[in-house]
Formats: sequence, C-alpha cells, structure tokens
Amino acid sequence: MPAPFISIILPTRNVARVLPRCLESIAAQTFRDFEVVVVDGASTDGTLEILKAKGANVGYLVSEPDRGVYHARNKALVHARGEWVCFMGADDWFWAPDVLEKLVPYLRTALPRHRVVYSRLRMIDPQGRLVEEVGEPWERAKAGFFSFGLIPHPGLMHHRTLFEAHGNFDERFTCSGDCELLLRELKSADALFAPVLTVGMEFGGESTRPENFLRVMRETEEALRRHGYAPPRLRWTYWKACSWLYIRVHALVGDRVARRLADLYRLLSLRKPRFSGHRD
Repeated sequence: MPAPFISIILPTRNVARVLPRCLESIAAQTFRDFEVVVVDGASTDGTLEILKAKGANVGYLVSEPDRGVYHARNKALVHARGEWVCFMGADDWFWAPDVLEKLVPYLRTALPRHRVVYSRLRMIDPQGRLVEEVGEPWERAKAGFFSFGLIPHPGLMHHRTLFEAHGNFDERFTCSGDCELLLRELKSADALFAPVLTVGMEFGGESTRPENFLRVMRETEEALRRHGYAPPRLRWTYWKACSWLYIRVHALVGDRVARRLADLYRLLSLRKPRFSGHRD
C-alpha cells in the first residue's frame, strides 16, 4: 500500500466529550490522501467506543497506558507513514472541510528549504466565542519564537525527515515538548507560513488552563535556554507575576469573573479584550 501524503497523529485519553467534533472534521476533508494514527492512553470514559463508531479514517489504533502526551506521540510516530506529519489534540478540529486541500500546495513546494509548515489557528471558548486568532508570517514571528517559543502547533506540518534529523519528542517535557522539538530544527532553518485558517482549538485545554500557566512558562524557558536563547528577563518576570495573580484570582472568584477582570485589565492597558470575543 502506498504511503499517504499526510499522517494525522491523535493522542487520546478520556476525551469522549470533545472527540466527535475532531473526528468529524477529519472525516469531512476534501483532500483524502491522509491516514489517522491514534494512540489512546487506556481511556475509560467511552473514548474507544467513539473511535470505533466515528473513526472510519483511523488506520492504526492502540489503547494502553502511557507516560503522557509526548510518549504517546513518539509511539504514534513509529506507525506514521506519511511524508508530512500533523499532530492534533482531541479538543482541536479542522476549521473547514477544505483546509488540507488548501495546505497541500504549500507542502508540495516547501522542500528543501522548509521542513516546518504552519498556518493560522483560532482559540474558541466552550461557549463558541473567539478568544484569539494566532499565526503570522515567519518574518514577523521568528524573533518572537526565539524569545517566547510560540507558533501555532496544532495543525502544524512536520516533514518526516525532521524526526530523522533531530529525533522524537523529549518525554521529560509535559507541556512544551513541541516547542523544544521545533527549536532543534528552526535554530538553523526557516519555517514556512501558509496563510490558511486551519485549526480551531478549544480554549481551556491542557496548555491553556490557569493552573498550568506557570508550568508551561517554566518548560518553555527551559527549552529556550537549552538551545542557547535567553528569554527576555523583564517581560518573563512580568508574565509570571500576571500568571501567578490570575491563578490566585481564578481560584477565589471562578472562571467567569476572572475572565472579566482579565479583560478589564487588558482594556485599561490599551489592549484588545481576550475573553469577550464574538461568537464564531
């Protein structure tokens, strides 16, 4: 059987609430030369039943205990046959049926210069409101990436030779392993930006929960320093202080009030509100 052009890797663990939307968005794609590789962490909430009912595109599925998301991804890479590899979370979904079709022309012309192709992503809160849209051309994003370690990773395409050159994810990370892997490649190469809105991401997942803010920042700092980049000290100190304060306020007054207070602060500092976006 010929290898597919794209492998979509989907780690899962007790994600029955959000998984159907993700699987349905994959099944709806007009570009069909892809496979789906699912590594499940021994789910007990109905996730496996959903995968069997809605996972017609799943070419490989295993369910067994694992050591976390990066261990699951590394296990999946062994079975991924595609030229390009895309990692999705169960709370991510392809924004429209034609997003892969729109990305393919960029992928076909990316090599040999680019082994990383990324696009635009929208973070959506559980009520369906737009929180933020991220993704900008590499010429503008590059400096920020080496200071903050951020370009949209859900939906990002990795050429399979990237893993052959740099190895797999470092499983010692719990939140920022994708940043660390991309740093290995992008400190000596460029990424390619495809101006396509590719993925919706539910705000409130593992990396965007308030209780994980500081852990994400610590791991991102570690990844940057490992590769010789010094995070801007004053800005990171300010962000850590804001994160610490938000975590405390969130614990005291709850999610809804904390978000309103955060938006009020952003307005007072002449920035766009983050949590009072429009329904999309």
